[in-house]
Amino acid sequence: ELEIGHQENLLSKFYEEHESISRKDWLNWAILATDIFIVKGEGDAQKSVIAGYHWFEAWGRDTFISLPGLMLVTGRFEDAKKVFLTFQKHCQQGLIPNFIPDQLEEKPAYNAVDASLWFVNTVLQYLKYTNDFKFVQEELWETLKIIIENYARGTVFNIQADDDGLLSHGSQLTWMDVAIDGQPVTPRAGKAVEVQALWYNALKIMQRLANKFGDGSEAEKYARMAEKARNSFIGKFWNVEKNCLFDVVSKHGRDDSLRPNQIIAVALDFTMLDNFKKEQIVDSVHHELLTPYGLRTLARNDPKYIGVYAGDRGNRDKAYHNGTVWPWLLGPFTTAFLKTKGYAEYRREYALKNFLLPLFTEQIFKAGLGTISEIFDGELPHRPRGGITQAWSVAEPLRAYVEDIMQARPKYERKVLQDLS
Repeated sequence: ELEIGHQENLLSKFYEEHESISRKDWLNWAILATDIFIVKGEGDAQKSVIAGYHWFEAWGRDTFISLPGLMLVTGRFEDAKKVFLTFQKHCQQGLIPNFIPDQLEEKPAYNAVDASLWFVNTVLQYLKYTNDFKFVQEELWETLKIIIENYARGTVFNIQADDDGLLSHGSQLTWMDVAIDGQPVTPRAGKAVEVQALWYNALKIMQRLANKFGDGSEAEKYARMAEKARNSFIGKFWNVEKNCLFDVVSKHGRDDSLRPNQIIAVALDFTMLDNFKKEQIVDSVHHELLTPYGLRTLARNDPKYIGVYAGDRGNRDKAYHNGTVWPWLLGPFTTAFLKTKGYAEYRREYALKNFLLPLFTEQIFKAGLGTISEIFDGELPHRPRGGITQAWSVAEPLRAYVEDIMQARPKYERKVLQDLS
């Protein structure tokens, strides 16, 4: 009875907060699915996010990509604050943990270049929903500055701002991080495209927060760093032949594999791209990578493409980021599509019908009941694979539905962005 009451309260709170959104069976399932990932931290004052079931624990990258869909669109702002504080407590040398183990005697792992940058981005998303600058200034601001300082001067895993203002990093630090016998399956050492997008976005957020908090000299510093990165980015990352972005730029050359990582560079609030390039990227990803249940991690015409996630551990690891479909990418893709094409009703209806509804109305009943799987095969019939439910698989498509399709924008978005202009 307590659990049923809890679930009814979750639904009631959501629909009260979003009066323009009508009740739907599949939407109820998605809202309720968000709840299973939010768990207690080390004590009642802390909260954490389980990345997926049955074998995942608390992952930093997954947590902060998922947090807006899990906690902000559902109005769980106190839980969001506790998650920020939980991960902030473990921040070392500017790195938010990639992984916090269940067992307290085990130590967190820090092998992620992007977890800290997603942390910064999610602070902005939190502000859009709450206007709670007091919490950010008193509890998070020092950590945010530590992150940027460490990234700028250099920290572990060869993470540092290069002479061109872009962020260089070691291998196996992005979300495409599978390794077999210690060798990365998708080696992305150097400068990965989504890392540069997140770096620039973080610098612009920091510039605006520093101004808001009365620190003009810091704001100027962040502005200069952001402009330096922007000036370098297009010249090094724009692929003229394919009208999209290179996936990785390094001292060994430029990787022109068509992957979905570049969509992050369009979807974020602060982007280094002009409108023409943003639309070209969206069209390339739409044409080459979209499936009914997510984006492929590699174009089908690439010789490295593997369309079925099956076999032993080694074979599955090879396919994991080389063709396997990830539903969480539909969140940034939907955001990027509408951001470039416009929010006319027919555009939003098209995006809903073609990007999100197959996932929410079909797959939600086919693997983990009432939720969405971690991954799917790149080839038809796109069988669900991996964990039977994944936090970002649920959270990002749900966020995109609420914010972008239904245009139920965060309550304080306009005010916050105006305050931070």
